[in-house]
Amino acid sequence: MTGGNQLPISLDLTPDVRVLALAISVAILSGLLFGLAPAWCCSREDPASVLQQNTRGASGGAGTLGKSLIIAQVALSLVLLLGAGLFARSFQRLRSIDVGFQKQSVLEIGLNPKPRGYEQLDINTYHRQLTARIASLPAVLSVAFSATSLPGTQDWRDTVSTLADASINAHLMASAIMVSPNFFRTLGIPLVQGREFSEVDDEHHPRLAIINRGLAKRLFPDGHIVGQTIRFSILPEYQSIQVVAVADDARVVNLRDATVPVLYLCSLQEHPQAGNLIVRSNQSPEALARAASQQIESLGHEYALQTKTIEQIISQDLVEERVTALLSGFFASLALLLACIGLYGLMSYGVTRRTREIGIRVALGAQRENVLWIVLRETLALALFGIAIGIPAALAATRLIASMLFGLFPSDLPTIAGVSLLLLFVALLAGYLPARRASSIDPMDALRAE
Repeated sequence: MTGGNQLPISLDLTPDVRVLALAISVAILSGLLFGLAPAWCCSREDPASVLQQNTRGASGGAGTLGKSLIIAQVALSLVLLLGAGLFARSFQRLRSIDVGFQKQSVLEIGLNPKPRGYEQLDINTYHRQLTARIASLPAVLSVAFSATSLPGTQDWRDTVSTLADASINAHLMASAIMVSPNFFRTLGIPLVQGREFSEVDDEHHPRLAIINRGLAKRLFPDGHIVGQTIRFSILPEYQSIQVVAVADDARVVNLRDATVPVLYLCSLQEHPQAGNLIVRSNQSPEALARAASQQIESLGHEYALQTKTIEQIISQDLVEERVTALLSGFFASLALLLACIGLYGLMSYGVTRRTREIGIRVALGAQRENVLWIVLRETLALALFGIAIGIPAALAATRLIASMLFGLFPSDLPTIAGVSLLLLFVALLAGYLPARRASSIDPMDALRAE
């Protein structure tokens, strides 16, 4: 996703022969490797001792190797579940974050010039005329112009410093945004100090700027801001800019950081051409898109390239986090399903091997609840062992994705507790059916079983 254009991410899911061949090869190789161990064990068995052995009378349940594999599977599932949980919670926090400006009922209209649309055009007069026409539409509350799409990564970043001592902030970078009068009122960004740009702040007056609170604290820690002079970049015309106001921090540049230094320049002094109209209404902004496009077309200089609500732009800006959360959640769910199947298979096998033992217990007076608990206790023990091993492994693995999280640490306790409880619940579910079957065994049938 780049700049203000916010190109959609394309995820190509077309089947690939090479990927399919690799997946088949890995599946065959895994089957062969995991089939070699039991085959090798069977080849070393003495046929006579096997025939004399009553396998149903064995009390060992599932083998040590099988239990170890299930514990490892639970531990790996926990690693994937914790990663998916962190991605999902991070995405949810980004979606519900306070961006510092009005999101609801705000429409952004991208402007693009017609062929020779800007020839012999007074851009400031045109922008006044355009915003006046849009403001006259029914249900429109406020209209403003911005040279760049909001929110989004800004292309114009440069050093900013005070005029008194540039060496102190020689490496302080700020993002510059050209905006029209009425911009802050349209987006609902409060001004902490000073005034908003007005229609008289044109090229015939000294260059003006409004800075956000984050930049103000770094440039003027003493709090005396309005009326101060700053310099921006190395261009001669930006070496003496008067600060007329301080705006509250808003995530107009980076959704993930509200304190990014931002410098708002008056568009009447900058003469930007193609940009974006910001329209706030008291009804659904989508309904205004057609009428606004017609007004833009009627002036004969530009056309509406695209119309989107601010909420749609934010949603598109978070598409990478959304895809990451969905994919990690899918694979974590798959791992959880495999762990559930593995536990169920192991417990079913163990119940089958212990049929005579369970029958004897019932015949000697064991209650069915006790038999049920015997199987569930073994299931829970395997799950708890897997969780105990998986938590340290997950904490080590999730450090690799720490930079991709928002407002969370890899060791987030609620997420760890949540995925651990989910694994325990799945383990209980996987062990309940074999445990129920064990508790319903008829003692006489079990004692007659070979």
